[in-house]
Amino acid sequence: MTAIIVSGHGQLSTGLLDGFKMIFGHDDKIIAVPFLKGEGIPQLQEKYQAVMARFPDDNILFLVDVFGGTPYNSAVQLVFDHPAADVVTGVNLPMLLEIAATKETSDLEALRQQLKTINQEGFKIFSEVMASVSQSENISDEEDDLL
Repeated sequence: MTAIIVSGHGQLSTGLLDGFKMIFGHDDKIIAVPFLKGEGIPQLQEKYQAVMARFPDDNILFLVDVFGGTPYNSAVQLVFDHPAADVVTGVNLPMLLEIAATKETSDLEALRQQLKTINQEGFKIFSEVMASVSQSENISDEEDDLL
C-alpha cells in the first residue's frame, strides 16, 4: 500500500486536496503538507517526517508542484534514506484522482508510470482539441460521400 504526501508552495496542496475531496471523498492516506512562507527545508522535512511516521509499513509517494523547488528538494533528501519512497513533480487534480483509485493495488513503479501517463493524456489545448474534432468531422463527411 502507498501513502501519498501532496506538497507545494503556499496552500496549493490543501487546495488540491479540497478539490479531491469534493469529487472522491476523504482518503486517510492522502495528506496535504503545505510549504508556507517563512519556512525552509528543515521545517518542511519535519512535517514530511511526521506524516511518514504515521505510515511505517507503506510506500510513500510525494506529489509536489515544481521540480527543484523547496517541496521537491525537501522530499528528495528524505527519499535517499527510504527506498520505498519516491517523488513525482507536477501535481494536479487528475493525478490525485488517479492515484486514489489505484494506490492500494499497485506497486510504486506502477503508480509512477500511471501518473506519467495521466499527465501526458491530461494535457489539452482547447483550440487543438476543436481542430481535431473538426478534422474528424470532415473525414466522416468525406466517407459518407463515398457511400
